This record gives sequence, C-alpha cells and structure tokens, in this order.
Amino acid sequence: MTGGASCRAERRDGVIIHDVNANDALLTVLQRERFVPDRIDAFAGAEAMVKYGDVRVSPGVKLSVEQTASAPELEWPLRENGTHTVLMFDVDAPSRATSHGLCWLHWAVGNIPGLDIARGAEIVSYAGPTPPKGSGPHRYVLAVYRQSRESNLPQLDRPRFDPLRFAHLLALEPIAANFFVAENE
Repeated sequence: MTGGASCRAERRDGVIIHDVNANDALLTVLQRERFVPDRIDAFAGAEAMVKYGDVRVSPGVKLSVEQTASAPELEWPLRENGTHTVLMFDVDAPSRATSHGLCWLHWAVGNIPGLDIARGAEIVSYAGPTPPKGSGPHRYVLAVYRQSRESNLPQLDRPRFDPLRFAHLLALEPIAANFFVAENE
C-alpha cells in the first residue's frame, strides 16, 4: 500500500514513540471493506504492524490457516505510554454470504501497558483462523484501542461478538488496525 502515511519513530525511556499522520490509504480500505464504521468507529487510520513469523501483514493480504496458527507479533503507533486493548475478529463468520452481522472473536487482550502484550490481561486466548471448509475467504481484523484507564474486563464469548458495542461499553478509542484474509479451501 502506498501513499497517505508518514511515520517517524524514536526511542524514549525504552518506549518507541511514533509521530504518525493519519494513513488515508488504510482508512479508505477499511471503509471500503465496511470495517469502518460497522465494526470500528472514529478511526484515525494508523496501521498496526502485524507479523506472523517472518511474514509482515499488509492490509488485505491472503495468508494460510497454517501461517496464522500462532498469535502474531504486534506493534502500533504509541503517542504516550498508556493502556491498550487488542481484538482480533472474523467479520465473515460463518461465511461472507451468510454472515449475521456479528463477528467471531479470535483474540482479546486488555490492560496492555504500552506495547507489552505479554503483560496484558488475556480475556480470550488466541485461536487462529479456522474458517469452515468451502465457506470462502474470511477477513480477520486486528484492532488496537487506547483505554482511558485500566479497567475490569468483562468475560467475552467467541461467537456473535460485536466489537463496536464492546468498544463503546468500555469507552475504547480505536488507534490502529490491520486485516488479512484466510480461507480453508
């Protein structure tokens, strides 16, 4: 993906600080896919850096189920050391043609200090994509939210997850996102 983004990173007190302009190209893609505003709202357009092993995810790239079996490495633009929540969800469950408008939750981690996911509270453990055979390509969104404060996180169920409702419930501000496509052919 080209254009729209400029980014400068520097290290301060052990934290990588990014100076990021809104990534208009990413925002356009997220709007075209209807992730914004249907699943994520008030999004500034920063791209979350997602890596599965040696493979860096660019928005909309197709990955295999095998490549995505383990949790990815994630980074996002950090304007200040704060608390964050990461969600990963399938917007096309059970298939794009028969989706009921809600998502399948694959991963949820909250109360993440800065960029240190390992120190966050895992609400729902990582489960790699397992789209039903023959259901076509599924889109998997990884979204990062800034929390206004550390909070008690509710229990979540994987099926019929509504990321927009969840974000509103906890007053989460979306700050970065990315997505990929996987299919079980």
